[in-house]
Amino acid sequence: MEEQGISPNIVTFNTLMSVYVEQGKIEEVFRVYHEDIQGRGLVPTAATYSTVMSAFKSAGDAFAALDFFVKLRERYNNGELIGNPTDWEAEFVKYENLALRVCHMAMRRALAGANNPGGAALKVILSMDEARVRPDRRYYERLVWACTGEEHYTIAKELYQRIRESDGEISLSVCNHLIWLMGKAKKWWAALEIYEDLLEKGPKPNNLSYELIMSHFNILLNAARRRGIWRWGVRLLDKMEEKGLNPGCREWNAVLLACSRAAETSAAVNIFKRMINQGLKPDVVSYGALLSALEKGGLYDEALRVWEHMRKVGIHPNLHAYTILVSIYIGKGNHDMVDAVLRDMLSANIEPTVVTFNAIISACVRSSKGSAAFEWFHKMKMKSVEPNEITYQMLIEALVQDGKPKVAYEMYITACNKGLNLSAKSYDTVMEACQDYGALIDLASLGLRPIVKLDPPR
Repeated sequence: MEEQGISPNIVTFNTLMSVYVEQGKIEEVFRVYHEDIQGRGLVPTAATYSTVMSAFKSAGDAFAALDFFVKLRERYNNGELIGNPTDWEAEFVKYENLALRVCHMAMRRALAGANNPGGAALKVILSMDEARVRPDRRYYERLVWACTGEEHYTIAKELYQRIRESDGEISLSVCNHLIWLMGKAKKWWAALEIYEDLLEKGPKPNNLSYELIMSHFNILLNAARRRGIWRWGVRLLDKMEEKGLNPGCREWNAVLLACSRAAETSAAVNIFKRMINQGLKPDVVSYGALLSALEKGGLYDEALRVWEHMRKVGIHPNLHAYTILVSIYIGKGNHDMVDAVLRDMLSANIEPTVVTFNAIISACVRSSKGSAAFEWFHKMKMKSVEPNEITYQMLIEALVQDGKPKVAYEMYITACNKGLNLSAKSYDTVMEACQDYGALIDLASLGLRPIVKLDPPR
């Protein structure tokens, strides 16, 4: 055109930039804008700025798009843009929407990235604040749906707060998604806060909301059960009731089992009573946990009364309940009844396992009845139940209690020959007992002391 003496005007360059945008040649768009339009002193039109914003969108450069929009707005406010102010005002709505789209795409790309996706997306939001580009509620909600990984917890929580602070309205499906996401990120209390907001501010939670928050509570209750943190479990139950959630047998059993694991007899009895007062019917797990807590507290007669009540109300005992019952009779010194319980198990088609015999041997150890523990070890083998590491570790302790270090030594060697890995405590018990009793044994044959296993960090 210039060779033919025709000078290209702003329309020509606008068209050229549009072609470059369609072809994905973004750098060429910016070159034309800076060198050909600004360099020639041409006056950009609304179409010029729209094309440049479209180029930023294709490039996914949110920060550049926001910077360009802010400078353009300043020029408008300073009266530097030529044309009808009313027309420019309408155009600026388009420019802001384009900037929002660029930011939305950039944040979605950040959320899909591997390196600190939440932090990268948050930077874009903070830049939007600085540029005074404020999206509406639906914009934030669309971004919430893009948060699906536990690493998105931070940005999701920020988006939720912004939605709540904007006009107070929020989609229930978005809230449910956030409750699910907080649980995935192990931010249980953050999930509960969202549920509390639903109760206090709306929208009213639905069945999915209830199921999600109950699922989170069950995860926490199961953690309390595994660790034996019964007080934490009780607080969780109280919190559930406070928020209108109705713990069922599953939830109460988790706390009962935590009490049993911690040997908190009184707490287990109180929880069991509270459970009944709530109108719930205890099951075999409930009774088993209570029996275990009573057995560990040495309340054998009370435990037997609970057993009789369990049978009276029609609850059929399982392997765990029978195992606790034999421990109770061992604790009472009634070995004949242990045999009777084992026969009752067989008649109920429940085969005693290594766990059952370990419970018997363990009860003998706690009662300082080493000879009885050794007898039950032989009965166990006669019933073709294979001992495990726990069996041998308890048996060694029982034999040393009974003043039989040489037999304890032999049991340690037998276990090692079977490929079982006994604890350092068993090694030390055998070594110290042999030395204390002056047993004529080659202690070097015990081998190296096992490595002490450390608990994983919490």
